[in-house]
Amino acid sequence: GEFYFIEMNTRVQVEHPVTEWVTGVDIIAEQIRIGLGEPLGYTQDDVTFDGVGIEYRLIAEDPEHGFTPWVGRIERFAWKEEPWLTMQTHVPTDTPYEIPTEFDPNLALAIVWGKDLAEARERGVSFLDNLHLEGRNNAGEALKSNVDFLRANTARTLRF
Repeated sequence: GEFYFIEMNTRVQVEHPVTEWVTGVDIIAEQIRIGLGEPLGYTQDDVTFDGVGIEYRLIAEDPEHGFTPWVGRIERFAWKEEPWLTMQTHVPTDTPYEIPTEFDPNLALAIVWGKDLAEARERGVSFLDNLHLEGRNNAGEALKSNVDFLRANTARTLRF
């Protein structure tokens, strides 16, 4: 009758915005509330599910060559703002950005919401089609990213 944990991960995962979109619960705010000794701000009965969320990790990498990291300068990074889209990024949109070699080349997380999987996929492709991610490396070669890979694989998202 006793429970034991083999492993405990107490950090919030990078995918938490998908859960927040679908449940309407701000996980970070709740974590801070609990850390300050306050009670949880909701009960299990308060948690409802609405729609489907897809997270796209935008990465400077070359999918055609084993997803090897790409290093260079991002010269343009822009997307169309939508009410069903959340973008989380450290990359500036108003100045060029040199991708550092000391960290992984993760550029942004895009979270797309839809009322169902079909709409989320459709919106995901729309987001990717309206994304501008351009740059060059020191040899003058164009930026490599996983954007085309994500677009090509969105249709099979959540299909097993």
